[in-house]
Amino acid sequence: MKSRIIKTIIPFILFTIIFCIGCTKEVSVEIKQNQPEPEIYEASIGSIAKKELLQLIPWGDNAISISIPIGWNIYSGGECSTKSVLSRDPCAELKQLFYFSEAGPVYTSQQLKENDKNYMDMGGCDILWFESPVVNPLTAENYLKNFGILARTSFFQQAFPEVPVMDEVKITDKQPISDKPSYIIDAKLIRAEFRQNNKLGEGYFYIVTADVFGLGYGMMFTGITAPRGLLDLIVPSLLQSFKSFTVSSDYVDACIKAQNNAAAGALKAGKILDQSSDIIMEVWENKLESEQRMSEKQSDAMLGYSRLYNPQTDEVYEITPEFYEYYQNHSNEFELNYLQEMPDDKWSYAPLNGAQYIK
Repeated sequence: MKSRIIKTIIPFILFTIIFCIGCTKEVSVEIKQNQPEPEIYEASIGSIAKKELLQLIPWGDNAISISIPIGWNIYSGGECSTKSVLSRDPCAELKQLFYFSEAGPVYTSQQLKENDKNYMDMGGCDILWFESPVVNPLTAENYLKNFGILARTSFFQQAFPEVPVMDEVKITDKQPISDKPSYIIDAKLIRAEFRQNNKLGEGYFYIVTADVFGLGYGMMFTGITAPRGLLDLIVPSLLQSFKSFTVSSDYVDACIKAQNNAAAGALKAGKILDQSSDIIMEVWENKLESEQRMSEKQSDAMLGYSRLYNPQTDEVYEITPEFYEYYQNHSNEFELNYLQEMPDDKWSYAPLNGAQYIK
């Protein structure tokens, strides 16, 4: 009798369990469908970059003055036409800006380098720049791709040991610079990715190349760089720094007394940086406007807003999609290696500039 009752009850229990599971799934799906989309604080990368600027402080020596981000180191070298400056974040070395008024020389042909070797083999004096690479043709792109070799040479290291050594340069965009003087070989604004100390970075580079009796130079070589994906968020801050660059009139007078050609370079330095900054700013703004138009065509509400969350400070950082992807696999390169994907309830937070806070 008991066995008959059990046999009768078991199917009923199984049916009830299965029926309830089905109800639970339907209720769960219905709840998810009825959940409101998270509220998003709408702010473009460009607006964050212009609003959340790095704070600058003035710096100067007896020759030049420039305002640099608080906490950054600064190095200068050269004299008159070769006067150069570099500023770098000690906590994130890929965040840097530099201006080399004359960087070189490099060889413009293999034959010239072989001639110098034959001269030294026959007992001639050592050629100071013999380690330099051959850059042929002497375009701005080729100069940038070979700059890492030039930067490693003993004569360059002695003159400016803090020079950024950039390898594996990949050109992502380039813009010709119009109205270049007749003696200039090439002049371009280049956006490129590179490796520095085995870390991936990207930057804008303003490069003018010139051939002086078979030797090539990068003139007015200007650069602003950041870890890959953070460049667009730091451009306005670093361009403000460049625009503050001035040359002392007393220094210019001293250069004039020493050599007129050098004085001409010193006089033009501030104007060149001001012009190059305007060109970079225009290209940067056009790039972001184009990307913004593309993201607006997408249906996903969150597309175009790439952000990371700091659980320790309850802060949200605006980043680019490129940096988001890079950070997922290389978070160990940063002091803030614990940042998380955005929780749904944090999208309403006003984001901070990731280029400023992510070290």
